[in-house]
Amino acid sequence: MSSLNLNNIYVGDNGRVQLSGGSSNIDFVDTVDQMIAARRIPADNLEKRIEANDEKIAALKELQTLVGTLKDSMANLYGATSFDKSKNIFEAKQIFAASNGSDAGSLMGVTATNAAATGSYKFEIVDVASKHKLSSDTQAVAASADVTGLTGTGSFTITGGVGSSSITVSAGDTLQDIRDKINNVKDTTGVQASVIKVSATESTIIFTSTEEGVDNRMSFSDDTGNVLQSLGILTDPTTINAANVIDDGNDASITLDGITVTRGTNEFSDLIDGLTISLYDAEPGTEITIEIEQDLNQAKTAILDFVDAYNAVQTFINEKTFVDPTTGEASEDAILLGNTSVKSIESALQQIAGSFANGVTDRAGEDDYSVLAEIGLDFVAYGSNEDPLVSKTIEVDEAALNAALLNEPDEVMELFLFRGKSNNSDVTMTGFSNKTNAATYDFNINASGGAITSVTYDITVDGVTTTGKNAVVTGNSIRTADGLRLIYGGDGLANDTATVTTSVGIGAQFYFELDSILDDENGTLTQAISDLETQNTSYDEKVERIDDRLSRQREVLMDQFIAMESALARMKNIQSSLDELMAAGKDSS
Repeated sequence: MSSLNLNNIYVGDNGRVQLSGGSSNIDFVDTVDQMIAARRIPADNLEKRIEANDEKIAALKELQTLVGTLKDSMANLYGATSFDKSKNIFEAKQIFAASNGSDAGSLMGVTATNAAATGSYKFEIVDVASKHKLSSDTQAVAASADVTGLTGTGSFTITGGVGSSSITVSAGDTLQDIRDKINNVKDTTGVQASVIKVSATESTIIFTSTEEGVDNRMSFSDDTGNVLQSLGILTDPTTINAANVIDDGNDASITLDGITVTRGTNEFSDLIDGLTISLYDAEPGTEITIEIEQDLNQAKTAILDFVDAYNAVQTFINEKTFVDPTTGEASEDAILLGNTSVKSIESALQQIAGSFANGVTDRAGEDDYSVLAEIGLDFVAYGSNEDPLVSKTIEVDEAALNAALLNEPDEVMELFLFRGKSNNSDVTMTGFSNKTNAATYDFNINASGGAITSVTYDITVDGVTTTGKNAVVTGNSIRTADGLRLIYGGDGLANDTATVTTSVGIGAQFYFELDSILDDENGTLTQAISDLETQNTSYDEKVERIDDRLSRQREVLMDQFIAMESALARMKNIQSSLDELMAAGKDSS
């Protein structure tokens, strides 16, 4: 028995079943498939391009993430302005505490923001702030028992640091009821209550101010009846029973460098700019010394994080563009080889890493740090490492970096940051843009009647001075044409002048270049990814059109082969009939 080859069975769009090659012995299904496959080669090539583009898009998005991490690493290294200096890592502070008595940490806690000035302070904690606290007499009833028989009924007024409120005690009320009524209005009065179970048949009620200090002390008065006097809280309608006072509710008292300071709280946040001081315990006679210094470790960590992020970008580019120097062949991973966007990014970052900080020349007779190599950050020497992926990365000489931070921290700061220095204490830089120059600005501030009327300025860049430029003035804010922003704190009653000198550090140059690369609309990477995605959309549309056309062509070819098969079948039938007739004629003769 012969077998049936199902591959030779063709079912058309109209549902007609046809055996391929039944009459011609030609497998026309396979023949048509090969013809269509040959005609589809342009679509196959387009699909290969789409696949290659998809790989490039994925690689570019990964590069985009790495560049974003590099930009994030510059957030505190480019000189962003803030009144509390929180965006300047070089202003981070660390605290050292010592005392001649108990451990300083058991007496007080100190935290410092970047706004804190470096310096030394001597403290003595004379007293800590406390909450005013007093109790009733012990009552010979359970906390949940009716106390009306002991206290009577009536109303009384509680006054605390927040305000006053009247409390009414009704027949059948318990100590717990009185407590609850007091606590229901504690936000109005600043007084809260609790009930203490002394024994199964004895209880007392405790009154406490919600905040510390003299200003939050409590006062009471019996208005109708004598509820508070019955409880032993008052000796008369308005006088607190001194015997039941648990804590007077005192202010905190300290001496700072010999100056006595009092506060109604143990949190001193307004004593020294940038410092928050928490008092834990008082120990008169014990001197606590607090040293505030720059936290150079934070600056070093930020610089090392920048180097790591930079190297991650360069290593990735090396991997995706690697060509074997011996064979001249690209590696399998070199999917971004020849990509102009990647090449331009690599070139821009290398140029900044090896370039100069602009305008850093303020130390007379001394050399300022102007390139990263001067603080121990330099490119890996060509041919010094066998791993091609570390080519063009930055290596760190930690000894040189430590020495630079320790000996010249301000110069390291200027090497990285955008800086603006004013010779007028009433003029402060508040911002800048990627177009702001390293320059000297000489401002003439015209003012009268308490307001600025206009501001003109001369600007000197690279020794070339442009005069008579007009600044944009909004209230007491001043903005130059190149994006330098200032605030004027003078009284505005007379004209004034100011000279502002700016420098643009490596960190600022990096930050703005990275910001441009990552721009959501016009960024280099955004455009590169968008171009490939647009290209793929076009390719997909072309493939779809080719497949639609080939689908129609395939049906036409199949119909033609089927028609041929039908014609051959009819011819075979006719031939068979003729053969039979001729055979019959021979037999009859």
